[in-house]
Amino acid sequence: MPARSLRSKIFLLVVALLLAVAAFVMLTTQRNVTRTVMNSEHHAVNNVMELVLRDAEARWGALLADKITTVRSGRRQLMQTGTVVAAALNSYADMADRGLMTPGAARGMARAWINRLKLDDRRYAFIYDADFQVVASGNPDMIDRDLSQLSDFKNRPLAQALYEESRSSGYGFAIYRWPPSAQRGGSETRYAYFGYFRPWNWVFVITDSAQDVIDQIQTRREQMENSVRGMLSKLTLAQSGFIFIAADDGRMVVPLPERQAGLLDARDGKGETLRSLLARQDAGGKPQSLRFDGGGGPWQIDSARFAPLGWTLVTAVPESDLTAPARELLNRQALIFAGMMLVALVCAWLVAARIVRPLETLTRYARQLPEQDLTAAASVPAEIAALPDKHKDEVGRLAASFLFMNDKLRENVARLMRETTARERFESELNIARAIQLGLLPVPLSSTTRDQIDLNAVMLPAKEVGGDLYDYFTLPDGRLCLAIGDVSDKGVPAALFMAVTRTLIRATAEDETDPALMMQKINNRLSENNPNMMFVTLLLGVLDLATGELQWANAGHLPPAVVGADGAVRLLEGRSGPACGVQEDLEYRGLSAVLAPGEMLVGYTDGITEAVDPNNAQYGDPRLLAVLSNPPVPSAKLSKRLLEDVQAFADGAEQSDDITLIVIRRP
Repeated sequence: MPARSLRSKIFLLVVALLLAVAAFVMLTTQRNVTRTVMNSEHHAVNNVMELVLRDAEARWGALLADKITTVRSGRRQLMQTGTVVAAALNSYADMADRGLMTPGAARGMARAWINRLKLDDRRYAFIYDADFQVVASGNPDMIDRDLSQLSDFKNRPLAQALYEESRSSGYGFAIYRWPPSAQRGGSETRYAYFGYFRPWNWVFVITDSAQDVIDQIQTRREQMENSVRGMLSKLTLAQSGFIFIAADDGRMVVPLPERQAGLLDARDGKGETLRSLLARQDAGGKPQSLRFDGGGGPWQIDSARFAPLGWTLVTAVPESDLTAPARELLNRQALIFAGMMLVALVCAWLVAARIVRPLETLTRYARQLPEQDLTAAASVPAEIAALPDKHKDEVGRLAASFLFMNDKLRENVARLMRETTARERFESELNIARAIQLGLLPVPLSSTTRDQIDLNAVMLPAKEVGGDLYDYFTLPDGRLCLAIGDVSDKGVPAALFMAVTRTLIRATAEDETDPALMMQKINNRLSENNPNMMFVTLLLGVLDLATGELQWANAGHLPPAVVGADGAVRLLEGRSGPACGVQEDLEYRGLSAVLAPGEMLVGYTDGITEAVDPNNAQYGDPRLLAVLSNPPVPSAKLSKRLLEDVQAFADGAEQSDDITLIVIRRP
């Protein structure tokens, strides 16, 4: 490739820049660096979550061990007291068995002893029988109470369940609330040892308040939560991330930092809050991840539920923290890239300045061209004329092209001026022809005739002038003659043929009123001298305004439609003969119909049924009949409705044929 070629210079410059950019991208590999840094930061956050979970498990284990130890100690004390009570009852039963006293007296002394038995402020004993009635109690409020409706924490009938359990195994334990109450604050949680005294079929119970155990466990749990709160509230993840713990009861064991207090109720782009998203997280122990776009930007949220404590552990780190190290690296790379670009731009500017200097000269010359008189002889500046010889690269060839363009532009301007003059003259003649054609259209009917018939006609040529025609006029006998036709061509020839046809219709009607005979004479006149073999499809009719009788002839035209008073549409089928202008001496058959009061006669050309949409689909007869299938309306309204439907179907597509429509309605 020659070194003096402008193409080679640009190519070498582009290659140098591409090599520099490729080397830069290969050295930085920013995507991999960003992904690696983000994964590393995210892994560190997951490790923190795992450590917190392990710590929670350890703390829960210690709390559970304390709880079990405390409960077991309390149960041992109850069992020891129960042993004492069982021994006392056995002594009373033994005295009755030895006859020292009656069984009733022995039971009475046993009950009295139980009633006087004071263990401590919260612990007491009571006895109930097989009917679940309290027969004795250290708590006077329980004496003679019915225990059948009392349930334990397992929702079992307390008295019945422990009666059966102690009877079969000798003893049992249960937790319940006393006195029974629907309100939690109105009763006390208690646990009790149940023993069965077989001689008298009694169940003796040693009961104690569980509140000490509950208070102790609650104190230990609060101490644990304070410890966790103090440890985690000072922990920072990445640069500004944090960890918080939400309890099932709505408390925040470890609250969010004050600056991010509203994060839980912030909404993302879908309108969901972080609180609702966390509520749907998997209840398993494995951490779950989600991306939350709210609260001032996207956040990486990881959560795990620790079911034993009813805690949900959540780590929240702004994505900007995860990408910050990579962003710092990218900033350094951007500085390097900017420096490289600056050097490249200086080099490119120095090279381009030398390359574009002759181009600037050509630019000034090109800007002056529109100001010159292009109809005069060319006057090229010397520096422009010297460029093709001075520069042998693309600049020289471009200068030669400009000079060639200058010569051709002047030639084209001269030719364009000649063609414009001819076109303006032709358009003027077309406008005159259009005015003449529109002047051939019939004038409105007289007021007397309009009282007897409602008529509307429309013609829309596809070009400046068209080949469609319509006509209507009153015959000497008072009947209405009407015609609609379509010439086989378009443009000026069709317009001339249309004008001749319209003239022949009027001339023939002066001495003939039979549509078939009129059609025959018109055909003979059009066929006499027709070297171009043009023809016209023609529909010709004579309507009696008083009776509605319609005599008509159809020379190859589309069948007219009749819209009944009920909206039903029928076509006036039948052909009188071929199109006019094809062959002389043809006979045309006359046809007849009756247009009842309220009915409408619609004549149209194929410009309606063959109208096309942008996909080249045709309007068609079914759609035409569907539009017409409505109760009759004024003729002008029906014409407007049909033409608007055709335009809506065409949807901006160019009109391919002349459109003509004539609508007649009998009142």
